[in-house]
Amino acid sequence: MAPRKRLKLAVIGTGGMGSGHCRTILDKIPEAILTAVCDAHVPNAERAAATFGVPMFTAVRDLVKSRLAEAVIVATPHTSHAEASIACMKAGLHVMSEKPLSETVGKADRMIRAARRYRVAFAVNFQRRMDPVVQAARAFVDRGGIGTLYRAVMIAPECRTQAYYDSGTWRATWKGEGGGVMMNQAPHIMDIFVQLAGMPQRVRGTIATVMHHIEVEDRAEAMLTWANGATGYFYCSTNEPLPGQMIELFGDKGKLAYRDGKLECWQYQPAIGSFIRKSKEAWKFSPECKPVKLPVSQSQLEPSGSIRNFVRHVLFREPLVVRADTALGSLELANAITLSSWTGREIRLPVSRTEYDRHLERMRRTSTFRK
Repeated sequence: MAPRKRLKLAVIGTGGMGSGHCRTILDKIPEAILTAVCDAHVPNAERAAATFGVPMFTAVRDLVKSRLAEAVIVATPHTSHAEASIACMKAGLHVMSEKPLSETVGKADRMIRAARRYRVAFAVNFQRRMDPVVQAARAFVDRGGIGTLYRAVMIAPECRTQAYYDSGTWRATWKGEGGGVMMNQAPHIMDIFVQLAGMPQRVRGTIATVMHHIEVEDRAEAMLTWANGATGYFYCSTNEPLPGQMIELFGDKGKLAYRDGKLECWQYQPAIGSFIRKSKEAWKFSPECKPVKLPVSQSQLEPSGSIRNFVRHVLFREPLVVRADTALGSLELANAITLSSWTGREIRLPVSRTEYDRHLERMRRTSTFRK
């Protein structure tokens, strides 16, 4: 039975992702009721309204004026996340944004400030944070399982066809999307990476378009340096098929390997620094590497979990798993790698908002984006 208290929830952007969220609200979120849909593309709005039996709007301002919703999910192309989200926040509506927050960290900053100013809940749909395996990895790192970080690696194969990019005029253009693989396909694994490894201090990166006929990057690589001197390597691409998605962290006390959704962890006895300094054995090349069996919840990752968590946070103050201010890292990293490639120099984080916006605007002046 549905609870007596239900959140009136609207969906802004009713393409494939937004329509999926509408179905999720109806089928899997007993604490919420779908009250409206909104899409600037009239046929999309009409189709969603007919499918889900709710009123439709073609402008966010009209949805806000209707007072039909207490909260919204923003599932438009990410270049319009900020405009739609802030308009709703000003009206006191709680907001869940699809990933990434925006295409630039400057706009994402404004979204986060607006949520604080208008005192509304603000979440990002990084649902993989709710994966029991990811939560176990985070707990292992947080309790000092690897100790001091020495090295971090992220590899993200995210294969896409040319037909995929051709399916929308906004896709893979600087004006319509503001970036490529780091902006659209890889943010989930990038979010997990920065949650586990923390944010680097310096980035030297390159982006390239290798196999697709698109404006933006289909490959990104970077060398990363953390404040304590730890180093790392970053790679993502829409040219390489699965398997092979991985995060690996190495520290003085242990190692974590997250590969294709599976987790392995080890701890060193003694810690590697102590072993190297104090061992009297010339031909012993490793301390004992003890596998660590982590407690992992047997519950399955549900794509609806992050939406339900958002709804329950608004209604019942359940802790919010993906607060927007914790979801800025993957976007910051993407902007830094892109800016490093454009300028040919190492970038210190946080990235300069004004410099990044200036370079992006230059790229957009020659964009072939069509509405």
